[in-house]
Parts: sequence; C-alpha cells; structure tokens
Amino acid sequence: MTVILKVNPKLAFTGREDFISKVRPNSIAVDGIIKNEQTFRVPEGPYANFDHHYGSDDIATRSSFMQVYLEIKQRDLVDRFSKDGEFSVYMYADHGDEDVCGCYWALRNAKKIIENENDRIRQLVDLCDKLDTTAGSFETGDTVLRRRMAWIFKPYHNARYKGRSDSMGPREYGNMIRAVNGRICDYVSGGGGEVKLEGGYEDIGIDRKRNEENGWIFTKEFSPASRMVMYLEGVRTFASLVGKRKDGNIDVMLGKKTGWNIDYCIPKIFDRLNKEEGDIVSETNFWGGSDMRGGSPKESGSRLSLGGIERCINEEVEIAREERISKEKEK
Repeated sequence: MTVILKVNPKLAFTGREDFISKVRPNSIAVDGIIKNEQTFRVPEGPYANFDHHYGSDDIATRSSFMQVYLEIKQRDLVDRFSKDGEFSVYMYADHGDEDVCGCYWALRNAKKIIENENDRIRQLVDLCDKLDTTAGSFETGDTVLRRRMAWIFKPYHNARYKGRSDSMGPREYGNMIRAVNGRICDYVSGGGGEVKLEGGYEDIGIDRKRNEENGWIFTKEFSPASRMVMYLEGVRTFASLVGKRKDGNIDVMLGKKTGWNIDYCIPKIFDRLNKEEGDIVSETNFWGGSDMRGGSPKESGSRLSLGGIERCINEEVEIAREERISKEKEK
C-alpha cells in the first residue's frame, strides 16, 4: 500500500472542480483543505473529499477520521483506489491535527483495518470521532484511553500549545504527522505510553462581564486537557486564542458544547468577522467551519485584535438574543 502525504498549510482548493483540475487521480482531500465543500466521491479518477466542517451539523456528521475508517471497512474505497491489486493514494491536508493524523494512519493501514482489526483500533477511532464532533466536550470515564491519546498525539500538541504551528512548513508538518502515525502503530500493537492529563486555561477576555452576560468566555488553552477542564467547570461556549503569528496576526477558534445555544450562532459570527477582516478574506482564506466550531482564516490568521473579535461576538450574540426574544413574544 502506498500513501503519499501532501500536506501544506498554504495550500487550499476553492471547490471540487478546482481540486480535481489540480491534482492527480487517486487523490483524497481531508478535513477542510477544500473550502466550502462537504464530503464527495468521484469514481472517475478516482477522487474523494472527507470533511465535516463546511456547512455541517457537527452532531450529525462524523469526523474525517471516522469517515475514512468506515470507507475502508466497507472496502469500496480500497477497491476504487487500487490498480492491479495495489492500493495507492495521494492524501492532501493543510494542517496536522488529530483528525488528519488519524486519516493518514487509516489509509496507510487499510489492510489491517479490514483483515486484522482489534479493540484498540475501534476504541481510538470511536473516541477521536466523539471528541472531534463535540469540540472536545464528550465526557468519558475512560481516562486511560484519554491519557494514551495524549501520548499518541503529543507531537501535534507540542506544536500547537507551544506556538510553533504557524512557523511550520510542509516538511515540518509531514514529519509531525508521520511521528504521530508511528505512535498510533505502537498503540495499536499493544504498546505506547500515557501522558498525565493536566489542563489549565486562562480567561483573556477584555470585557469579561459582558462576555459572561452573553454566556461565553475568551480563553487561552495550555494543553489538550484544557477543554476538558473548561467543560467540567461549566464553560459551554467559548472563543480560544490558539496562537500569535510572527506578523502579529492571531489564530482563534470558536466552539460550543451543543447546538442548543442558538444565540451564539457561529455561522453568523463568522459572517460578521469576515466583513470586519476586509480584503484579506478570499475564496480560500476566511473565518469558517461548522455550526458548533471553526476558526480564523488559515492562510493569514486574523488581523483583528482580541478586543475587536470579542466586540463582534458580543454584538452578534445580543442581536440573535433580541431576535429570539421578539419571536417568542409574538407567539
């Protein structure tokens, strides 16, 4: 089996046709590198895209890792991307989070998934899926698996939480994804290590009283367990400063625990933030995501200040709340 990794944080495709016109047959895109495009399959080629971000209902949509895993279990993906019995794929991504790392491992180990799967594989895919589709809020009593996952994905976590990801290029991302792949292989074979779940976060909001009144918090997370601590302490809706870039732009993520908080309407907040960003927004560089989480433009980051982002979020939440209350009164 041959899986050639094509990861580049500066690479993006505007849609299905753009992707197909620029890559070779046997190419698979994962986890958002094709902008404004949900999962698709094109038999002629073949080509595929596995994503759960753009225009998706998170709870109703599986993670990219789970989608690839199920496609492999159903065998059709392997058959379609094989010639003369040889499975061959070019996998495209523009980042290297847990979902992307999982997709890469699954494609490289498709035969193992089909012929020699074990409980460790199923447990890892299942928990990664639940954590990804709930913005990290899924509660599990199995802290052993969470500690093992913290060890598996430590190369990625080191890059993210130590502020190195914005300076990484294709080679660094590739090395990181391959390092995680090796750790998944160790874990699946019965080995691997564990990392203690230590999580902390800081409230970095400027107008904290207004944020609290609007039911959200502006945070800085320090570890992969930070989100778990936030939810245990009652934080259900948040914006998180992921990092600052050398040019001064920032990377920010928005998320919420469930889709029931309709006042914190992430798609509408993204629309507002894109208007505020001005001319840095393009077909491939914008605030975007699903109904429950997403983030700032991947190519450039956001040039808005923390205070500017905070103000936009509060204004949109207040507008949404007033509209909701008005409609309720009309009933």
